[in-house]
Amino acid sequence: MKKYIWLLPLAALMFGSCGDFLEEESQSEVIPKSASDFSELLIGSGYPDNYGPDFSWVEYLDDDCEAYLDLTGYDENWNPIDGFSGSSQAITPLPFYSWQPYMMDQDGYGTRINTVASSTTYAQFYKKIMGCNAVLDNIDEAVGTQETRDRVKAEALAVRAMLYFQLVNLYGEPYNYNKNALGVPLKLDANLSTDGIARSTVAEAYEDVILPDLKKAAELMDPLEIIYKNYRVNQPSIHILLSRVYLFMERYKEATDEAGKALAMGIRLMNLPTELAGAMEGNWSYNPLDYNNPEVLWLFGTGTRAGSTCYWTGHASEFRALWDSNNDLRWTSYGLALQYSSDVIKKPYGTSGLSQNIRTAEAWLNKAEAEALLGNASEANKALETLRKSRINGYEHTTLSGDQLLKEIRDERRKEFCFEGFRWFDLRRYGMPEIKHIYRAEAGGPKLVYTLKEKDPMYTLPIPQSVFEKNTELQQNDCRNTSERVAVNAE
Repeated sequence: MKKYIWLLPLAALMFGSCGDFLEEESQSEVIPKSASDFSELLIGSGYPDNYGPDFSWVEYLDDDCEAYLDLTGYDENWNPIDGFSGSSQAITPLPFYSWQPYMMDQDGYGTRINTVASSTTYAQFYKKIMGCNAVLDNIDEAVGTQETRDRVKAEALAVRAMLYFQLVNLYGEPYNYNKNALGVPLKLDANLSTDGIARSTVAEAYEDVILPDLKKAAELMDPLEIIYKNYRVNQPSIHILLSRVYLFMERYKEATDEAGKALAMGIRLMNLPTELAGAMEGNWSYNPLDYNNPEVLWLFGTGTRAGSTCYWTGHASEFRALWDSNNDLRWTSYGLALQYSSDVIKKPYGTSGLSQNIRTAEAWLNKAEAEALLGNASEANKALETLRKSRINGYEHTTLSGDQLLKEIRDERRKEFCFEGFRWFDLRRYGMPEIKHIYRAEAGGPKLVYTLKEKDPMYTLPIPQSVFEKNTELQQNDCRNTSERVAVNAE
């Protein structure tokens, strides 16, 4: 078992970091033996935390983000200018905002090429996956009750499944578009072999790992007591994740069934018309994504909202036009009414606190969309009405059908989960529509337009070049070999 104890330093070594290991004698003192030991190993080494995986940069890619081009001053000749064009704050995230083929080679949001594989988002995912694998390799023989072993094993399976789901939706093509395309390497044990691992297909990621892991996790966890607010995945969260995966796989009957299982566990929506004022009263730092929100079932990981002074998530006019700002209380809860800088949005970003979550709203929205796509308009309307009544003052539902019903549900999803890492993944499964981003290269200069075309290869992100030095069996995505994307004058 000792080969797993130094999982984190060894994993770091695999991805290019350096450092000495402790002597053999000291290792035996920290070998986990009990199920409780492995539970602690999982929370420290497997669960996403404040340190990663961080993919908040994904917000720069979608259609809710817009460069800040409002006028903020005048030059020496009294010509109006904006305060950010040509600044480092504007230039640094530009490769993401303009979908450049080299964007993943930057060191986070820096301007230099990242030569350290272990610091990439890609490697951060595998570091956490290795933590889950170390637990799964040993938990069946751990000392403790069967119930404790089952709970730890279920957690490790569910967390690993979610990590692979996010990973394959960054670096693999959408399942419903080309499931036979290359996905990501599937590492399912903690053996620290130096042999390279080739990429499996998107279908293999979903069908051989993500879905089986979640189904087994539900089987193990469902008979146990449901525990909330302990920063660990629980039964309703697992079923909501299953409903999400089935939705992405276009298996709509299973998607609505799994959402129904979660809802049957007694989870509830936060009723903003009656509860929000009390929750926000005197609380200037109100956070809609923490455990004070009664519908948050599981809280984990870094924020997925990009923090930038000159790229405003949620500033795009199309996005803002969706809102009933007078009655939709998420407008207040999310801080959209005060958007004079990126920092006033209430949803956290980066490493400012755990903020990814599974919550009740997703069960209702997954169910609504799946029912609509099954042709069950009545059930889809009921689910949409339930969600909207919990969000909008005085909401009166109008029965919808067909394409309009589906559009309204997807618009609701766009609003509910804005800046939470959902939109980019959803755009991919919606058919990868065209997106245009406006930019100004210099103060007083013309507005420029970058275009992500419909079904653009960059909807599947390039793997960081530095990773290939550590895994020679990898194959790069075609988008990395495309030409630099050039803007055209918008005026």
